[in-house]
Amino acid sequence: MRIPTFIVSAAMPLLFTGAVQAGNDFHKAPFDFLFGNHIDTHQENNLTLDNKTGEPESLFGKFYIIFTGAIDPASGLRIARHPRGLASDGSHDERCGITVKCVVGWEMQGLPGAAKFVSHSGVNGDDHPVWLVNRTEEALAPATGMVIPQDGYYSHFHWITTTSTDPRAGTVSAACDKKNAGELETAAPTAVNEVCQGWFLQITAKKKFAFEHGGEIIPIRNGADIRSHLNIVTNYKPWPDGTITTTRD
Repeated sequence: MRIPTFIVSAAMPLLFTGAVQAGNDFHKAPFDFLFGNHIDTHQENNLTLDNKTGEPESLFGKFYIIFTGAIDPASGLRIARHPRGLASDGSHDERCGITVKCVVGWEMQGLPGAAKFVSHSGVNGDDHPVWLVNRTEEALAPATGMVIPQDGYYSHFHWITTTSTDPRAGTVSAACDKKNAGELETAAPTAVNEVCQGWFLQITAKKKFAFEHGGEIIPIRNGADIRSHLNIVTNYKPWPDGTITTTRD
């Protein structure tokens, strides 16, 4: 896979700035891109392909939240979280534009790449899966595209599966072909130390709210956000169990 030459400017206005709520046309063209996993319950993106090669070039779209009705006592902001879609066992039904009112929490821009899966669970509990990448393209890297893009503030990596509408879906390995973050770590074959194809994402908050995720309530302000979905590292040491303790004591 080649490194894309087209970079979406962080300052570039997106075409959907007037849209603030998901309707019953959720995931309809042109915002019909699918990652093929759980993020599809709360994202809508438009995929741009290279006209000559057909390779994925960029994403731009919307990242949705639903308000819980509660107020965060620390910040005074309304608490929101991502909708979870429809559970196969019927335990919840949170489908954007159908059963719940989804609101745009962030605008999203993405560039294609790859990353090595490290973990999902950690000393602070379960959160976004952690991915290992480089700061620059390395000749000895196990795959091309394992590099944080510039320009911008790309702080989140999200993988694709074989059911993605990404042209690379046919090359996704069994280890990376998981619907949920926890399965990357626990379901055989696990993705630990595996390189997975996906997208580097930068998100821009469109309103103030308190985001509930991973056992935390995170105050979100309008503008560039590298706080709420940060999940990439450029180096780490595999410590023995118990050496690193929680930061939430």
